[in-house]
Amino acid sequence: MLEKGFVPAIPFAGFKWKWASVQCTEGLNDPVVLLGVLFRMRKLEGRGLKYSSPEFGDELVSLSNDIQDSVDINLAERVGERNLIRNSGQYWRALNLISADDHSGKIKLTEFGKEVADRNISQAEFAAANIRTFKLPNKITQTDEEYRLWAGNGIEIHPLKLILEILQRLERGQEDCISVDELIKIVIPLSACNARVVDYVNFITWYRRDEIDVSGWPDCCPGANDQRIAREFLLFLSNYGYINKIGGKSRLEERYEYNQDIDAEIRDILSGGTKDETITYALDAIRATDAVSEVERKRSRGSQNRPNQARFRREILDTYERCVITNVMMPEVLEAAHIKPFKYNGEDTVANGFPMRMDVHVLFDTGHLRISVEGNIELTNRARMDYGAAIPPRIVIPETINKDFLRWRWDNYDGI
Repeated sequence: MLEKGFVPAIPFAGFKWKWASVQCTEGLNDPVVLLGVLFRMRKLEGRGLKYSSPEFGDELVSLSNDIQDSVDINLAERVGERNLIRNSGQYWRALNLISADDHSGKIKLTEFGKEVADRNISQAEFAAANIRTFKLPNKITQTDEEYRLWAGNGIEIHPLKLILEILQRLERGQEDCISVDELIKIVIPLSACNARVVDYVNFITWYRRDEIDVSGWPDCCPGANDQRIAREFLLFLSNYGYINKIGGKSRLEERYEYNQDIDAEIRDILSGGTKDETITYALDAIRATDAVSEVERKRSRGSQNRPNQARFRREILDTYERCVITNVMMPEVLEAAHIKPFKYNGEDTVANGFPMRMDVHVLFDTGHLRISVEGNIELTNRARMDYGAAIPPRIVIPETINKDFLRWRWDNYDGI
């Protein structure tokens, strides 16, 4: 255990954390953007097209138009020769979605990326597997020299996993949170010293109590862009529900609290991993437990607790009366499901909602059940095993439904 007077020393100049891109593009971390771009790659893959092609540019413009009311990013400007993947392709490479070795410029997904794009790997599974396997040093996001310096000094960390482990050990209540400032000033410098989780927790606690002075500690985020990139580790965990953003007056003061509702599931996801496990091995290990399924269920249930949800449910059930999939009419088991999610400015109106039986609603919210504009129903492989005989292949879309919301969800959203 490190003593209170300990001052970390970085082993080489320029030591810093790099997220899944050397360029800071915060909006890319949002699942609708990160996976939305992937879905569009999948549509064009196999045709010999490049990321600079007009076809891919058109897809990015379409996605940009779809999300302009909910995500602060303009993809329409990132087409042609200076396209999004040329400048920020590390995101998809570092998260195992496109090949790290293929620099032909042609649209080509990894097998893992294809499974995610085909919705056979859920959004929750995608996030869990990457939390468990993303590590530094990283040959994709770092230069050869940076990688050599990290490896040569025996430094290896799984930053997303580390942040969660720190939050698990901090006191519950007001203390089980971390700020961007604490990540930059405490966590990143200590990570150069092979610190243990208890050391991170101790120094964060002492820093909050003004029991230590870190002004003499190394600055591992000297530039504003370095600070924004460090923040993206927290944004990723927040976007996939592992931590909750609770605000702050500035980016540095932003705090992120641990999601205690899924504590047991997070511990299961993080346990048993090896430092060199592949994304496929991690996914198989995670699927061998019920952890991700429970994360999906609890997050779906949590979305039912918004202030306007009761009114929205009444209006949906008064209008439609029965589950749109199963025809069940018992109000005790019926819920109102948003088509375009509230998080992305979906309306609380009958044009944007289906009545669904509780379990079917969970399937819909977690991306295991999808409904096309024409009423065709698609199930993931996992859902098909249990529900294939109980779910019709097609339904009639009520006339009161806004089909543009259905198209939006089909094209852009993969659930919680």
